[in-house]
Amino acid sequence: MTTLRQSKTDMVYQVDGDRGDWLIFAHGGDGHSACWCLQVAAFKARFRCLTYDAPGFGLSPAGSGLGKTPADDLRSLMDELGIDRAVLVGHSMGGLAVSGVAQRWPERVRALVMSDTPFGFQTEALQRWAAEMLVKIATGFQVLDHLFAPGFAERKPELHHLYEAICRTKLPAPPPKNPPDYSAAYIGMRDTPPVDYSGFPVPTLFIAGGEDELTLPWLLEATAQAVGGARLEVIAGAGHSPFYERTEVYNRVLAEFIDRFIPAAGKPISRT
Repeated sequence: MTTLRQSKTDMVYQVDGDRGDWLIFAHGGDGHSACWCLQVAAFKARFRCLTYDAPGFGLSPAGSGLGKTPADDLRSLMDELGIDRAVLVGHSMGGLAVSGVAQRWPERVRALVMSDTPFGFQTEALQRWAAEMLVKIATGFQVLDHLFAPGFAERKPELHHLYEAICRTKLPAPPPKNPPDYSAAYIGMRDTPPVDYSGFPVPTLFIAGGEDELTLPWLLEATAQAVGGARLEVIAGAGHSPFYERTEVYNRVLAEFIDRFIPAAGKPISRT
């Protein structure tokens, strides 16, 4: 049985598995560490899996962490746990943490997985996408209404309800008066000049849900093309959350990528 722990900077985290290399999951802005439960269940027999609640999410209080960047928070947690190198997996918002560590401290990253996220890679495609998002938001587009492929809640009502129940587990806080405002972040992405990533040293996989209405498939494809040596996998029938919508396929894609750098030995990864 695993137990939630609190870091020196008050972030809440959990380690599952007691052998093998480290596999770290960074959650998106709609949830917290428990959203990775179906990946941890599949990979913990082979890896030591670290999941954590980013500051202000789940059970990590606002103001926890180092108070700098998501990458600094993740790096501090790796240092505290004595994690020299790890495979990093980031979903949506979590891409900022994992791509930031990979860019600033590439020697700490065995491989990088960007799951429906381009964040942290400042490209011309990101500029274009951010500009389009600002127009959408101005005309009523709500980010959190597009976490899944169209019709997912109707096709899989039990799974959809379970995901919502997981995401409701968080520290008490005053209910927001309005939907989250991402405009400042999009303005920053729109206005920041592109960076050359052609020589990026970390093996990288981008995963895109084929029906993602947020970080659109064309954006992930263009970002993968801009990051030297990166690969792209598109998961058909999934929206912004393929790790949850099509778990079996997602876990297989993730396992096959990791196997390129950490050959499987002993008990195989569960594909379900």
